[in-house]
Amino acid sequence: MASGSLSLLEAAKYGSTTLGRGVVTTLIQESPILEMLPFTGISGNAIKVSVEDTLPSPAFRDVNETYTRSHGTDTERYFGCAILGGEVFIDNYIVRVQADQVSAKARQYGKFAKAMSRTFDKYFFDGTGTAKDFKGINALIDDGLGQKRAAGTNGAALTLDMLDETFDDLRSQSSPDVLLMNRTLRRDINKLARTTYSGISLIDVGTDVFGRQVTTYNGTPIRLVGDDKDGNAILGFDETQGSSSTTASIYAIAFGTDENVYGILGLGGSFDVKDFGETEAAPGHLGRVEVYPGIVVANSFSVVRLHGVTS
Repeated sequence: MASGSLSLLEAAKYGSTTLGRGVVTTLIQESPILEMLPFTGISGNAIKVSVEDTLPSPAFRDVNETYTRSHGTDTERYFGCAILGGEVFIDNYIVRVQADQVSAKARQYGKFAKAMSRTFDKYFFDGTGTAKDFKGINALIDDGLGQKRAAGTNGAALTLDMLDETFDDLRSQSSPDVLLMNRTLRRDINKLARTTYSGISLIDVGTDVFGRQVTTYNGTPIRLVGDDKDGNAILGFDETQGSSSTTASIYAIAFGTDENVYGILGLGGSFDVKDFGETEAAPGHLGRVEVYPGIVVANSFSVVRLHGVTS
């Protein structure tokens, strides 16, 4: 994958093999985050980003006075990559008896791509950077690279005012590129938007890159984050806010390489899909999928987490 602001979908067009392009496209179709998140390839395993800290101090002066010199400062942050992947093994019996070789392998690679996309989505939010994974959005926000807004001291039901305040916290642009949430909160937004303002609709319908319908609130796409590979809700009502342990979060994110939230891929953007064919050690066909992802927040006003939301 070439360096620059490429979505994973765009990068998939340049895959070296049909199998590779198929795995990447399956990843995207399973993950709204991978569909929208711009990626840039880096040569090593980490990237250094200068985050604006303070600004110089302009001042007024009288005639014959001098200025007090000042300068702005930046904080250097390092964002690293992790290694995500695994091996696919298909027994000879499945390849030779139950299906032809191509379709049997395609099904298994498709399943593995689905599991990888769900794993990436989970760690996009929950990655700590300390357990072989990359640091996710929640950890980066807690490090000061993002904004947090509590719905209530002990959790509170969603209101449109909360969403408007969340939009206002996103100072990098007038509105976010996406709202990420679970299905229940999307229904809550639909109900609020239909009933709060008589004769005015804040809900519309758009499409994603595959032509599928997507609900939009106030012009911003609402994308659903589903389950991880084990079937557990990634953004479920399992967060604690004060005395409530049944709250969830909504994320407003602005994407953009070098300026907002974006993904990095180590080793120059490498996405390896290898099919080794039949192995000598075991009666089956072996393949391997591997990628080196990470997340960068270059602007602390490009992501806002509205947490403590009850249903």
